[in-house]
Amino acid sequence: MSERLNKKSFRDGVKSTQKRKWYSLMDKVWAMSNMEEAFKEVKRNRGSAGVDGVSIRTFEHGVEDNVQVLQRELKEKAYRPRPVKRVFIPKTDGTKRPLGIPTVRDRVVQAAVRRIIEPIFEDKFLDCSFGFRPNKSAHMALEKIRKDLMDGYVYVIDADLKAYFDTIPQDKLIQAVREEVVDGSVIRLIQSFLQAGVMDGGSFHLTEKGTPQGGVISPLLANIYLHPLDELMTKRGHRITRYADDFVICCKSQKGAERVLKSVTRFLNEELGLTVHPEKTKVVNNLEEPFLFLGHEFKGGYYVSASPKALKKFKEKVKEITRRNQTVNIETLIKEKLNPYLRGWGNYFGHFYGKTIFTIFDGWIRRRLRSVQLRSWRNIRKLHRELRKRKWKGDLPRLRMNRWRSSLSTPVHTALPKEWFVEIGLVSLVKLYNDHHPQRG
Repeated sequence: MSERLNKKSFRDGVKSTQKRKWYSLMDKVWAMSNMEEAFKEVKRNRGSAGVDGVSIRTFEHGVEDNVQVLQRELKEKAYRPRPVKRVFIPKTDGTKRPLGIPTVRDRVVQAAVRRIIEPIFEDKFLDCSFGFRPNKSAHMALEKIRKDLMDGYVYVIDADLKAYFDTIPQDKLIQAVREEVVDGSVIRLIQSFLQAGVMDGGSFHLTEKGTPQGGVISPLLANIYLHPLDELMTKRGHRITRYADDFVICCKSQKGAERVLKSVTRFLNEELGLTVHPEKTKVVNNLEEPFLFLGHEFKGGYYVSASPKALKKFKEKVKEITRRNQTVNIETLIKEKLNPYLRGWGNYFGHFYGKTIFTIFDGWIRRRLRSVQLRSWRNIRKLHRELRKRKWKGDLPRLRMNRWRSSLSTPVHTALPKEWFVEIGLVSLVKLYNDHHPQRG
């Protein structure tokens, strides 16, 4: 009997110690080492200035003093976040997505808070959640969905939450945070982020619900609020994959999927106060109909590739960078504008996409660059000079330097061969693909 009591007392003591650990967190938030690391994160993520017009570079000029001022304000409970700056990002469907840009100083404080409370919630988050988490990625989420499809769970609930970040009930969100964090100072700080308001075109608006999409701490708060959905689906044995507010649930039958969709919709509406988009949410038999997730298209219960929208956006962006009416230094254009975009796109979609389309894109990009170079040369004598360097035999050609078809001619390919693009450092999508799939050669 006494042995059982001793064990119980030990367990209660451990729980009490663990609980006390989260009572006092504010001193960890304002610790100078944490604040300095928070600024480094904000600097790495870049971003524009907020409503005060202070850029990251400006803040960095006096970073020691600026961080010390923030630390003092936090210690004295005098810190007040400024309203976020409202901007709108065009979406592919023609609508605009609202983003809120906090000031640099507020981003530093948010990062400082996130750095301290994130490990607490990471201990309880489930493996089905992949968005904005340490050691998790979009590719891991896509791989999980693919595995579920290959296991026969081909009836997919393709769900969409309507304006998720703008509609999160703040009182319920704070209640979810309180389940793990009971330090009143940290709770009040998070509440101040949520209620800072928005500056939109010179007008101030209160934010009585939602969390600004664009805030440093917003992705963590979004994961905290949707964690109960992960728990419910996992407890019932359903195969859910969630990336922030995007999620799919794979089922083995049409009826089963429809039943799960009803229960999920009811839970999200009644328990979390969220709205499932009635038009964008549906059950899909993936053997017969494709569905999209994180810019990828799943079809046939196995195949994964970039979605048609992603391909269209890629071509539009490359055309914008390599527009043929510009006179530029081609090497600078490639290094500063084209390569960063190709590298990011290729690394993201090269994980699944086939090699053939990457080969086609590489050829198309080189042709566009040849056309840009011809336009930048203007005078055909510069083309002739390059041909002589390449040991051109025969008569020197006469062609229009600003014509698209000229970029496909043999003389231009001779003057600007594939090897030349390698020499000046053009990123090859095929090479990125081979780096992702070395076994395929």
